[in-house]
Amino acid sequence: MADWKFNPENYNPSGYMLIPEGLYRVRIDEAEEKTSQSGKDMIKLTLSVSGYNMKVWKYIVLDSSNAEATRRTDQWLGSIYDSFNIERGTLDVYSWEGKTGGAKIRHRPDQNGDMRSEVHYFLPRKKVEELPAWREGASGTSNDDVPDEFGMSVTDVLF
Repeated sequence: MADWKFNPENYNPSGYMLIPEGLYRVRIDEAEEKTSQSGKDMIKLTLSVSGYNMKVWKYIVLDSSNAEATRRTDQWLGSIYDSFNIERGTLDVYSWEGKTGGAKIRHRPDQNGDMRSEVHYFLPRKKVEELPAWREGASGTSNDDVPDEFGMSVTDVLF
């Protein structure tokens, strides 16, 4: 018989691990122009988190429907420009790929009530420079255990 002491603290019934809440260096792996459910232009960012072989996503809806929505959109864009050292006003999102910045990662429930790691906000460049140097994910460069946007990874499918 195998010798193993199961620790229930290591089990997440949703099938993936959460990145601990905190401040991290993040890298834009993919930036895409999309259309939101409401029909507005949107930017989808796929981000790697330093020290983790996992991804987080951030969706920025370009909403100019009223003054508050415009302010909120400009705040998000400004924080991206500052954190990732991108020239202000640049909307060629494909040129953002590979840039590193910083983010506050927090936990929030998704539509099913499962907790997810998400970007709460992007850090100002001064704060990014205070963070530890970039570290590749703990499990090397394999993406087998990187959850997709639905929280599923190859491990979840295979096992």
